Amino acid sequence: MPFAAAPEFKKHKAKCEAEAKKIPNSGDALAVVKKSGDVEKAAAAWDKAYKGGDAKALREALADLLQATKIFRAKLSAVIVKAQKAKNEGAVEVAADMLGGAMNVEQMAQLESQFALKKLEKAGSAKEMPATTFFADWTAAKKMFEALTGKKKPAEGFLLAFRASSGLEKATKALDAATRANDVDALQKAIKGFEKTGSEYFATVKKKAKVSVAADDTDIPDESEEAFNYDQALAILLKNLNVIRKEAGDILAEARK
Repeated sequence: MPFAAAPEFKKHKAKCEAEAKKIPNSGDALAVVKKSGDVEKAAAAWDKAYKGGDAKALREALADLLQATKIFRAKLSAVIVKAQKAKNEGAVEVAADMLGGAMNVEQMAQLESQFALKKLEKAGSAKEMPATTFFADWTAAKKMFEALTGKKKPAEGFLLAFRASSGLEKATKALDAATRANDVDALQKAIKGFEKTGSEYFATVKKKAKVSVAADDTDIPDESEEAFNYDQALAILLKNLNVIRKEAGDILAEARK
């Protein structure tokens, strides 16, 4: 039976909602599970493109689905982090279950897209290209940060520093464009631009937040709970930036072969 993203996601969502009603103190997780309209819409669009056999539409639909699921997973991960800290096992259980379901839908859609694009390529109607979108990865990283720190109402200066990320949005879109074109020179240039913009942006955010963050440390204790949350969230943000850089480097290495 062919894979269908929307029915699979809805089935798992219904299962998690039913579980949440039986598990004490799972309200925070249930609230996030219910607000998954963007994922459902993107999944339905992917199903339509997949059945239609249109390579361009399938790539675009997959990119949209990946972005929607990554943002949704970031919100669920934030619930898990906070629930673990509060020792709320009910919320952790529900959020973790939904997280697994969302990841399964995302991975299956990627796999099925890959198979479909290869068939279209053999038929001469498509040119295979990576499904990863660095812009979606960066958007999800920002959403994760906002979810982790959103209730703390940071100073205006810090918010302005965090939100002034148009440089990174432009840099990740340049990475996507170079990847789609399979252009080694353009990809090299895009990676350099991303590295420069990323380091400058992160330094500005750290300065405004007045915290010190280690790239490989996501558990930095501090007397202030607010400072601890920013330390933790900024470390995760930095790791996500490093992941984007590594993935771009891997694609460049493959393109050079």
